[in-house]
Amino acid sequence: MDDCPNRKVFDSLASSFDRIDEAAWFIRLMEENYHNADKFRWSLNSFLRTLKEVMQLVTMEVQGDQNLSKLVAAKKSELSEDPLIGFLYKQRDIVVHKSMLKPASSGSVGFTRGQGMKLGLGLPIDPLSDSEEAIRKYIYHAAKDIDFLGILYTEEDSGGEYTCVQREWKLEEFPDDEITILAASAWEKVAQAFFDVAGEMGAQLIKPTFKLGNPNQVQFEIYNPEWVKAQLEHAKQWIAENET
Repeated sequence: MDDCPNRKVFDSLASSFDRIDEAAWFIRLMEENYHNADKFRWSLNSFLRTLKEVMQLVTMEVQGDQNLSKLVAAKKSELSEDPLIGFLYKQRDIVVHKSMLKPASSGSVGFTRGQGMKLGLGLPIDPLSDSEEAIRKYIYHAAKDIDFLGILYTEEDSGGEYTCVQREWKLEEFPDDEITILAASAWEKVAQAFFDVAGEMGAQLIKPTFKLGNPNQVQFEIYNPEWVKAQLEHAKQWIAENET
């Protein structure tokens, strides 16, 4: 084990390996908290911070080797020139030194059978609000008038249909790609630059990849029929007491 080249390189770059793993962990937290606005944004902030710190730590850990330092400097320059990485690095600086980041947020309320939205109504969702607020607003309007979409399932359905919200987070500068897809791509690029340095030191590493969760699970929040029924009855009672 003492002669294993990967072990020696890992020991030399221990902080950098730890930080790239930490950055990956924050992408997972973004997925796990996709419908909780604050926790999603805070996880994104932490991802931006750790992503930029990876190559900063590599710089510190190879500073005793002039050739490796030159290689790291070249890799950092390449990353900064990459449109996505360069933009995310700048967002990190804004979050750390200036203001909070509010990504673009949109979604649909509707119903699903577990594979995509079967019928839904698209709407913007405040980036500072949880996904549940979207369905609550629809329930309120349905309580005043009618569930015109027929999406409020208040009892278990034999067809396996459930009321849901599908949400999507994006950055205005990259409108075609969802944020976790961008984050995974950025992670792979930074990890590859880091691994190139480790490879120069003698490590034998496979190409870094980040496998995202199933969007049918990540982007959808499904609501129990009993909860929908209780919210609908509560909304009708509140309207009867306050708006009649």
